[in-house]
Amino acid sequence: MMRKNILRKVIIVTALIGGLNMGLAHAFNINGTFTGNWWEGPDKSGRGFLLEVTETDAGNVLIVNWFTFNDSGQQIWLNGNAVVDSGSNSVTVPLLRKEGGQFGPGFQAGQASDINWGEATFTFQSCDQGQVSYNGQDGSGTLEIQNLTRPQGTQCVVEEPFTACPAFASAGPVEGSCVLSGTITSDVTLTNNITWVLGGGVFIGGDNTNSATLHVEPGTTILGQGVSDFLYIRRGSKIIAQGTPQNPIIFTGPLEQSPGEWGGLVIAGNAPVNGCNEGVEFCEQVDEALTTPYGGNNPGESSGALKYVQIRYAGFEVRPDQELNGLTLLGVGSGTSIDYVQVHAGLDDGVEMFGGTVNLKHIVLTDIGDDSMDWGQGWQGKAQFVLIRQAADDGDRGIEADNNEDDFNSTPRSKPMISNITALGSAVSSNGALLRRGTGANIFNSVFTGFGEECLNIDSDATFTNAGTPASLTGELTIQNSYVNCGVNFADSGEDPFLVSDWFNAQAGNVAGNPQLDGYLPAEGSPLSTGGAPVADGFFDYTDFVGAFRNRYDDWTQGWTIALD
Repeated sequence: MMRKNILRKVIIVTALIGGLNMGLAHAFNINGTFTGNWWEGPDKSGRGFLLEVTETDAGNVLIVNWFTFNDSGQQIWLNGNAVVDSGSNSVTVPLLRKEGGQFGPGFQAGQASDINWGEATFTFQSCDQGQVSYNGQDGSGTLEIQNLTRPQGTQCVVEEPFTACPAFASAGPVEGSCVLSGTITSDVTLTNNITWVLGGGVFIGGDNTNSATLHVEPGTTILGQGVSDFLYIRRGSKIIAQGTPQNPIIFTGPLEQSPGEWGGLVIAGNAPVNGCNEGVEFCEQVDEALTTPYGGNNPGESSGALKYVQIRYAGFEVRPDQELNGLTLLGVGSGTSIDYVQVHAGLDDGVEMFGGTVNLKHIVLTDIGDDSMDWGQGWQGKAQFVLIRQAADDGDRGIEADNNEDDFNSTPRSKPMISNITALGSAVSSNGALLRRGTGANIFNSVFTGFGEECLNIDSDATFTNAGTPASLTGELTIQNSYVNCGVNFADSGEDPFLVSDWFNAQAGNVAGNPQLDGYLPAEGSPLSTGGAPVADGFFDYTDFVGAFRNRYDDWTQGWTIALD
């Protein structure tokens, strides 16, 4: 949790409306699933387009090859390419016409030349319908096109064109957008042919009353217009947001430039939390930022599912020392599924668990402004395969772990099981992991490297007591088969009950040394590929390696994340 006031960037305040109207041009993204053969139909002499959408550092690029006829009835090929704006289903492509040269043994490249022909704007209404408006040497006009074939295995998900906003939403600022607002108390579906705009705080269900389920289709974009916009799933309600590798669900801000452009995603549940007086059977707390309740006595509760989801540019300070994170999980139960989720460029923490028993798998936390992974209030869930990459110019800790900031020995005590973390720090970041305020944890098969301060830091007498001693560990706070590689690996202090380095070295398989990474993946011959051990718990996939990836060929982030290259 961030403990400082934030100076907001003036550009976000002054450019929200303009950025919304520029960035929210259309309802969905032109991505690789639109690759294929498109034509005007069987009655148009076979005229059509070979279209390919490819990913580049600049964004998705539409490559066009157009087979058509000129004014004289001669067959011609036009080609060109252009970068597609993020969140847009329309792109204008400058077109060239090849002139001279012929195929065959006598081909000479110098005989061929590119002639500027004109341009064409491609607008897609769905996976199977589109429109081309062209203006060039051979005239101008508009063509209705349809998909003929697409590559095998391609999964395009935008099935229906946009017609109008449903009854639970209002018309948005531009065509193809709809605004969500207030409290939604019935089951609804956010379809991927609409850009959904958050109009302030949007709540799903009442607090354990009028419960509702929010379904989100693959490939859907949900956009916060400003810092007061957030999506909140209340206790008893659910979110089912399950994208695909080719069609992730995207939560983002209006400009897609800076941390803190909108609020974030909050899920509240009825799983146990701590912080109540001893003997209280039904302990609940109030969210520090939004003053809404969470917690209870249902550890196995489901609040839904997130899969192949990106949360971009979220987080803001509601009041001093009280912030929204990219993904905030409040007393969420183990029946909830969170798998393949990225939080990118959040202003505060990436993901923070306030108690509960929720489990996480395949999590990517990139360029986070404060702590990438944070927990407290008795979180007792599990996590496996977590990639943390701190920004080069910002960020605090890879992990900040508390039991309870007001009562370090409050129960149930925080004690997650975590395996296969790759945490990459920077010169401006703080600790790789700060374990404090009485927390427990069992950490396995993880690597912390490159942090500006110590890789590992244990703080608070209650935390040391909970761990035991290096010679006699309690099992409540452990780390095994893990690597540390920072300028200073351990926050050792003679004033502490024991040295962090002694605690680390007393446990099996731990190494202070170079993990040999190539970026975020193990390099060829890295000791990480063989240095792990499986975790004896049914939640965890079998692994015998250290870190989030077995080797450079085992990159589960490919295809559905951003900003990792």
